[in-house]
Amino acid sequence: MHQHFTEYTFGDIVYLKTDSNQEQWIITDITLKPNLALYHIACGSLQHDAYDFEMSRQPDASKKMGLQ
Repeated sequence: MHQHFTEYTFGDIVYLKTDSNQEQWIITDITLKPNLALYHIACGSLQHDAYDFEMSRQPDASKKMGLQ
């Protein structure tokens, strides 16, 4: 049996580190490849693909306030 361990899982709420509005995104699907997980995320009707290093579990308050 082969096991994959990922930083996030289905239904997790995440924030894109580059999103100046720090909107909440939900993980809807995960594509696994050798040494790589690609997360499919949704925010309302918007969809996006992101890697774990592009996301965070907590919003970046300074970005939301326009300080970065």
